[in-house]
Amino acid sequence: MGRNPNSAGSREDPHRGQPIKTAGAPPQVAESAVVMLHGRGSTAQSILTLIDEFLHHGVMYLAPQAARSSWYPRSGYAPLEDNEPWFSSALDHVDSALDMAADAGVPLERTMLFGFSQGGCLAGEFVARNPGRYGGLVILSGSLLGTEMSDTYEGAIDDTPVFLGCSSDDPYVPAERVRDSAHVFERLGGDVTSRLYDDLGHTINDDEIRTVNTFIEGLTE
Repeated sequence: MGRNPNSAGSREDPHRGQPIKTAGAPPQVAESAVVMLHGRGSTAQSILTLIDEFLHHGVMYLAPQAARSSWYPRSGYAPLEDNEPWFSSALDHVDSALDMAADAGVPLERTMLFGFSQGGCLAGEFVARNPGRYGGLVILSGSLLGTEMSDTYEGAIDDTPVFLGCSSDDPYVPAERVRDSAHVFERLGGDVTSRLYDDLGHTINDDEIRTVNTFIEGLTE
């Protein structure tokens, strides 16, 4: 797992060498971890500001940075091959963040993946393609990717807590894709909660923040 973070990116691996920002508990005392994936046009440092809303003792927060602040260049609902090699490189970058958590002694079942917008889509795709028992998965204003919902995801996520939150009229994420994604994670054996909010737009609300807090509290119990 993982790649050399000191290597420069390339056309074949555009996110290689991008930093992984950290906050919260230092690795030597971390008991759990949250990998935070930013949206298109944002930054790792920006999404880390959210920890002011859910800072918990003993939690290490890791935020990979996307090259040019975008995990993939085209619509998430385009054919996946149209977003290569950025998409595969992005999955590898998430893998590197999980390696950092593992190197700190934090097991997968105490590691949560959290993402907003493009980052939420990436978090969901990573878990669906790398099934196991995670500490949690939170997808805000995002869904699984591709032109249509794939039935090729296999394996089991063993009651991993999963939350999908999105506006019912999100300008980028159709509500039906959120529902279909929730069904995929249910089929994979997740403990899934999905909520569609009226008039939220493409942002995060207080109810979602409370849910994230509950998920992180579950990591620290």
